[in-house]
Amino acid sequence: MSASPGGGRDWAARLHLPTLGAMLLVAAVWSLLSWRYGAYVLPSPLAVLAGFVEILRSGEVWQHTGASLYRILAGFGAAVAAGLLMGLAAFLSRLARGVVQDALAILNATSVFVWIVISIIWFGLSNWAPIFTTFMITLPVVASNLVEGVAGVDRRLLEMGDVYRLSGRQKFTAIVIPSTLPYLVAGMKIGFGLALKVSVVAEIFGVTSGIGYIMNYSREILETQMVFVWALVMILVMMATDKLVFDAAARRLTRWR
Repeated sequence: MSASPGGGRDWAARLHLPTLGAMLLVAAVWSLLSWRYGAYVLPSPLAVLAGFVEILRSGEVWQHTGASLYRILAGFGAAVAAGLLMGLAAFLSRLARGVVQDALAILNATSVFVWIVISIIWFGLSNWAPIFTTFMITLPVVASNLVEGVAGVDRRLLEMGDVYRLSGRQKFTAIVIPSTLPYLVAGMKIGFGLALKVSVVAEIFGVTSGIGYIMNYSREILETQMVFVWALVMILVMMATDKLVFDAAARRLTRWR
């Protein structure tokens, strides 16, 4: 019995064969460009892989990745908490919703560089600078999603809650929270990716650990290979977080709802 063409395509998709093929092509072109321009400009894929194995063996990867994740989680966690409060205020009061939306519009329009400079002025060369920058950049992303979720709650469900004489707390837990949780998870997923990028940039200024610090240090000592290695670490951290945290949370949320 022969396999159907559709079945072959399904297996190819499950094994990510198109992606693997594209990655092999990129690796081949990358190797050619590295040979043409030299390791200082573009280290080869094998050199980057060797550097990655080395930081795994030495344990350096855990030191700097852990320092970055600490700052990211501190700033991002504070942004999620503040976003929840802003979303609650937007649900309780139409006037507050307008104020929150205007404030978020201003924050969204503010450049990352502005917050980095202000954080250095306020907190100096310390951990608080990247934490504050991460907070200010991720807050509008998380809060905007929550406010949008609150605005999108089905008013007919709330009216039905009135018919069944549900209390305000019961309506909030049974209707509002299930309706807004997908928006929260989506906002957190986008916000965490942004937090990782922003925190790494902020770490270039004044801290002595973290992915951003070690990338900048590698650049200063002309170790281009290690710049690419730590960029690979950033990518792996983001992919692992997406799959193990946010995608898993989205699946559980779908089943719960």
